[in-house]
Amino acid sequence: MPGRRSGDRRTSQSQSRSRSRSRSIVDNFRRGDKIQVFSAGRQLDGNGTFIRAEGGFLVWEDNSGNRNTTSLESISVRRLRKRNC
Repeated sequence: MPGRRSGDRRTSQSQSRSRSRSRSIVDNFRRGDKIQVFSAGRQLDGNGTFIRAEGGFLVWEDNSGNRNTTSLESISVRRLRKRNC
């Protein structure tokens, strides 16, 4: 009788944690919010604009007008206040 392998369960649990983590990182962001994106404590491409979070990725536009897709697995995102933009 075919059953689930333990590796399948781990993958499933990992994906579930990833989805809930990505939602919690960007829950309070709205399209158009000015943001800074950090990876390993280093800022990526300066400031940008939040577009959306989708499928475990942050979609954002940097100040040069480039659209970026960055995995939410290993980043931090900070919303900028109006005076910091």
